[in-house]
Amino acid sequence: MGNKQKGILFSILAGLTIGLSPVIAKLIVNLVNSETMLVLWFFFASILFILFLKSFRKIKDIIKNWKKIIVIGFLTGVGSILWTYGILYAGPNNVAFLGQFTTIFTILLSIVFLKERFTKLEILGVMIAIIGVFTLSYENTELRIFSTLIILGSTVCYSLSNIFSKHFLKKIDYLSLAAGRSFFIFLFISSYSLALGKLQLNIPPIVFGYTFLGSFCGAFLGFILFYKALEVFEISKSMAIRTIEPFLTAIFSFLILSLIPTFNQILGGTMIVLGVIIMSLTKGVNK
Repeated sequence: MGNKQKGILFSILAGLTIGLSPVIAKLIVNLVNSETMLVLWFFFASILFILFLKSFRKIKDIIKNWKKIIVIGFLTGVGSILWTYGILYAGPNNVAFLGQFTTIFTILLSIVFLKERFTKLEILGVMIAIIGVFTLSYENTELRIFSTLIILGSTVCYSLSNIFSKHFLKKIDYLSLAAGRSFFIFLFISSYSLALGKLQLNIPPIVFGYTFLGSFCGAFLGFILFYKALEVFEISKSMAIRTIEPFLTAIFSFLILSLIPTFNQILGGTMIVLGVIIMSLTKGVNK
């Protein structure tokens, strides 16, 4: 199997596992606050990585590249906090669809850093996606500006993390980067939660089961697959394939939470995904 086929396969599997995360997170934030959820989420992910890595060489690789890993961990940690508040205020379907702006911002940042030019099709893709955001956010004749800004803030952080991850993967093994990311996020969010007094101690037992499942699908397996895809595949194409996530999230939301997507969510989400695909697949095409 060539790198292109591997990249497609890993991107699809990452979309499948990460697409389940918002639904599980919604179950958790109904029982505990966002900070407590994230501490448990990345605690379990860190334990899974410790058990999975085994090799001392991987640990040495993480220690050697700690500065790079802190950058990834900090950006993802802030993005994760905003992500969970987005799920709390807007629900998993809106987060999944608006989360596709991570792809848009990733491509825009790559254009800025690599000094690439916009094509006409890329501009069209951005315009369609922006219209989709307003369509999705406009609900019950009221524009949900606050929750939309929270989710878009998380996508900016995730986009920056993606750009740095793609660059760092030239020198860091994908497993070491995924594990180090998880370790630092756990330390960062734990410190943040303790400092602000937001860590809950009275936790319903079922929360531990939900967070273990969520951390396994998202922070552990999902990011192993995603970083492996970035190692062998172009970031824009990998992110384009991951646009299947919101539709998978909508299916999981219906099956698990009995949430039926609204017309605005389907229409706006489809426009966002269409804009993302246009941008991703036309990146680098001459005018």
